Amino acid sequence: MITQNTFGKVQGQDVIRYTVENQHQTRMSVLNFAGILEEFSVVDDDERINLLLSSDQIEGFTGNPFNINRVIGRTAGRIKNGNWNQAGKQHTVPVNDGPNSLHGGPEGIGNQFFDVTVDADANQIVLTYLAQNVDDGFPGDLKVKVVYTLTETDEIKIDFEGQQEGEAGLFNPTVHAYFNLGNAEATNLMQHDLMINAEQHLETDQEKCPTGVFTDNAGTPFDLKFRHDLGTILPEMHASTDEQGFDDVFVVPADFNQIAASVSDRASGRQVDIYSDRNAIVAFTASQMDNQVRYLNRGTSKPWMAVALEAQMLPDTPNHSDFGDVSIDAGASTDYHIMYKYHKN
Repeated sequence: MITQNTFGKVQGQDVIRYTVENQHQTRMSVLNFAGILEEFSVVDDDERINLLLSSDQIEGFTGNPFNINRVIGRTAGRIKNGNWNQAGKQHTVPVNDGPNSLHGGPEGIGNQFFDVTVDADANQIVLTYLAQNVDDGFPGDLKVKVVYTLTETDEIKIDFEGQQEGEAGLFNPTVHAYFNLGNAEATNLMQHDLMINAEQHLETDQEKCPTGVFTDNAGTPFDLKFRHDLGTILPEMHASTDEQGFDDVFVVPADFNQIAASVSDRASGRQVDIYSDRNAIVAFTASQMDNQVRYLNRGTSKPWMAVALEAQMLPDTPNHSDFGDVSIDAGASTDYHIMYKYHKN
């Protein structure tokens, strides 16, 4: 069964929340605005726990720069100076992060309303949106389809499909999901472990754009493949990095059969494993989040309240040939897949 209810308004348009529940009482809720994953909750010790940083009001997701739980596209991450060369043609797109284009630019998919259909038999919520060149400035028009599926084994599967029209373009979407698996009173990540299946991360410049250099993680706080305790690691990052936490791109195997990242809460034993068919996980601990983000389920907003884990291709890929390929030809379609698997240790 899939239910729906009104969840406020954005620019005068109704936001609708769609909710599906499986036989274990695990729930998934998705909004038609920005494809926001509003709820991934489980019942544990007779208490319902939302595993995501979230809000029960749309104002908790708008009016701040943190893209909380939004679908991101056409491209996740930054494109240096908003330009790249593709098949011999130079493209320039609108910028929204200093001189760079971030998360699809100012009119990216994460700022749009989707059309929604549901399939109750399959526990699916299906979102579609047509990204047009005239609106977002990216080359060609892109039909975007996002299918959220809640399985009976407590997994959320997210399937992206892009169909390009007009001229070749780019497609590298993600969901900007923030996780905090603690009990309702847990307001930070100090009892969390984070594993990222990576031996390298990307060096970035002062604007957080990749330089093209792959940096080894061994022997540093970035070595999350072997060191996991955020209660120890985040204070180290606070003392040693400008970001005072993670805002970094980790290079992971582009293999859906391997775990790309795992986050777990030591106090409760709750864990979410993330699977992806692309080669990057961006970890972001929102270290600059102040107390101005309203109505969050974890109380007054502050740094290290949750960790965003964004499964995608390495960012700024069109400017770095060894990062992968996120191009999509006119008349072609491309699909990508992410899965969040819940279990308890």
